Amino acid sequence: MKRLLSVLLASVIGLSTAACSSGENTSGTSSASSAGSQTASADSSRPYYVRSADKVTGTITVYTTMEDKEQEVLKNLWSKYYPKCEMKIQADSIGTLATKIRGDQSTNADVVIGGMFQADGSIYQDILQKYTAACDKEQSYHDPAGYYTYYDVQVMCLVVNPELCKQLGVTIGGYKDLLNPKLKGKIILADPNASSSGWRQLQTALTVMGDKFNDDKSWNYIKQLMPMCFSTSSSKDVYNLVSSGEYVAGLSYESAVKDMIKDGAPIECVYMKEGNTAMAGGAAIVKSSKNLQAAQAMMDLLSSSEFQSARAKESCGRGSNSKCKLNGLPESSTLHMKDLNFTYLSKNKGDICKKWNGFWAQLHK
Repeated sequence: MKRLLSVLLASVIGLSTAACSSGENTSGTSSASSAGSQTASADSSRPYYVRSADKVTGTITVYTTMEDKEQEVLKNLWSKYYPKCEMKIQADSIGTLATKIRGDQSTNADVVIGGMFQADGSIYQDILQKYTAACDKEQSYHDPAGYYTYYDVQVMCLVVNPELCKQLGVTIGGYKDLLNPKLKGKIILADPNASSSGWRQLQTALTVMGDKFNDDKSWNYIKQLMPMCFSTSSSKDVYNLVSSGEYVAGLSYESAVKDMIKDGAPIECVYMKEGNTAMAGGAAIVKSSKNLQAAQAMMDLLSSSEFQSARAKESCGRGSNSKCKLNGLPESSTLHMKDLNFTYLSKNKGDICKKWNGFWAQLHK
C-alpha cells in the first residue's frame, strides 16, 4: 500500500513539475512573441515609403530649383527619417544644374529636384537613371519613360498689383484684359526660351486663346500681347517686380504668387477666366549617383503625401499625390483646365519658341 502511495505521489509531483516547466516555456515563448510583435509594430509605425535609417547613411547631394521654404520642409523630413545621412544642397536653375552635371562627369550630385516637367521629353534623360518611387500608385501623374518622380503640379496665373490697377482704373481677370491700352509697358513676362514658367505661360496662352492649340488665332493674341510687355529671363522677376510696384501685372505661376501673398505681399493671384493648364513637375536620380540607396529613398519621400502636404502648408505647392492636401488653393476642377499634348510640346518646343522669337524680333527692330 505504501509502495502504491509512493508511486502515486511521484506521479503527481512529476505532473506538477511538467506543468510548471510547461508554464515557464509558454511564458518564455509568449514573451519572445510579444517582443517580436512590438518590433513589428515599431517597424509598421514607419511609413511604408521610409527605409531603415541604418541603410541610408553617408551624404546625399541634392541639386535643386526649390525655393528656400521648400528646401526646409525637405530637410526637416529627411533628418527625421534619415539622421545618419547628411543632405547637401546646391540650388540653381535647371539649365545651369544640368549643364554642370553634363560638364563634370565626376560631379557628386545624387538627385535633381525641380525644374523638370512632363513636356521635357528626353532632354535630360542622358544624365538621369530610371526609378519608380514607392508611392507611385498614389500619384495622379506618371512619367511613361520612367525617369521622373513627380511631386508638384504647376498651374499658371496672372500676378496683379491691385493698388496700381485701381490707380489706372483697370480690372484684370484674364488674358484678354492684358490688352487694355492703359497697361502698355506695365506688364512683365518671362522669356519662354530661358524660363520654364515663361514656356508654360506660352503653352497655356496658345491653348486657351485659340480654337485649337498653336493655331493662327492663338498666335494673333500673342502678337497683340507682346507690345504690352517687358520680357525677363527670370521667373522671379515677374512676381517680385509686380509686388514692388514696378509693373501692374505679370504672367506667372500659382505656387510662387500664393506663397508671396501668404507672406504679406500686396499682390493678387488671378486665374485666367479663359482657361488654364496643369503640368506635373518632379525630380530624378542622377545617372552617376554615388549614394543610390539615399537617392532612391529621396524619390520615395518626394512622392509621398506626407512631404507634399507639408510643402503645401509652408509654400502653397500643389502636389501630384492624390492624397496631398491643398492649402488655400482652389480645386483644379474650378479652373477650366485644358489638356496639353506633352509629346507634341516636347518635340516642337524649338519650333514654337522660334516662332515667338521671330515675332519678338520684328517688334523690336
